[in-house]
Amino acid sequence: MEDVREVGAELHRLADAEQFDPLDTARLLDRGRRGRRRRRMLAVGGTVAGLAAIAATAALLPNQLRANDAPVAGDQQQQEAYFAPVQGIPRGDDVVGAPVTNAEALRRCRLRLPDMKGPLADTVGGYRIGDQASIGKGAKIKVGDKMLLCTVPGADKPTAALMAKLRKDPVPTDPAIQLLNCSAQTWVDVTKWRIVASARSKIWPSVLLTAVSPNGRTAIACEIEKNSLDGGMVMRGTTFLNPDSVRQGHDPILTPAKGSQRADLYTGRDLSGRECSGKLCWEARAWGRVASTATRIHLQMGPSAATDIPVTDGWFAYLWLSPPTTAKATDFKATAYDKDGRVVKILEPRQPA
Repeated sequence: MEDVREVGAELHRLADAEQFDPLDTARLLDRGRRGRRRRRMLAVGGTVAGLAAIAATAALLPNQLRANDAPVAGDQQQQEAYFAPVQGIPRGDDVVGAPVTNAEALRRCRLRLPDMKGPLADTVGGYRIGDQASIGKGAKIKVGDKMLLCTVPGADKPTAALMAKLRKDPVPTDPAIQLLNCSAQTWVDVTKWRIVASARSKIWPSVLLTAVSPNGRTAIACEIEKNSLDGGMVMRGTTFLNPDSVRQGHDPILTPAKGSQRADLYTGRDLSGRECSGKLCWEARAWGRVASTATRIHLQMGPSAATDIPVTDGWFAYLWLSPPTTAKATDFKATAYDKDGRVVKILEPRQPA
């Protein structure tokens, strides 16, 4: 079986100041497209068949939080009741980005997901804590086996009490509970991180969010669906990254906006359509980061279907269902604007490098 890597699997050593490597954007974008094709092929052949119809009906619900509104999930005693140590593994979010061997990545994934098959798919530069991991070519898969996706865990193991709490509300609306869910997915306590972008599908249970650590050196892109806690193969998945030091060879990387010192991030949209009112309704989902001068992302599907997505410090996430339209997938456009209406970045259609 062809190895699978979820778009967005990029993670870095934490560093205060690290120079960017030269970016071969044409190669990176081509690699990202291939990765998306591989993921979709697996979804069709695995236990998640039916994801193509994920856009049954949905609506965008942005949830932007300011730094002084950072959600927390309770007092210290409550936190201790929610997370337990893993013997022999350091705890805390400062372990994110530490390199591990493929064997160690698989061992950790099996601590969280005992049914995780191996070996893992190869990745550029090897695995690090917080990377997404999926099964590789050598894995022996039988009919009926689950296709699991694992974020290489840290050592903040969720307790049985926390898992029971989350399973009662697997796709929560409360930002604090959303961060608890992301923590349980990754075994890294992110409950005090600041959510900078969030989108929710009201009818299809799904949340896509990005959050930044208190020191600003690490971010998480987290997808929450009903089967996320069980390692179910989802559209985007959950991964960590260093916003200031992207690793060459990993999606999502774009060329920086003119005058910007940081690389732009964009997963590329997952787009799916369904018949509605004799036309098509399209759902698009993605996350990313553009220049901090951007204030909104304008999404458009044909001449009449459009919406604006808020941007916070350059971060955005969208999960948008268009109204009925005759537009085709190739008509989708996504453009970042500043407060004066000037174009900051054209995300879709992709621009030549």
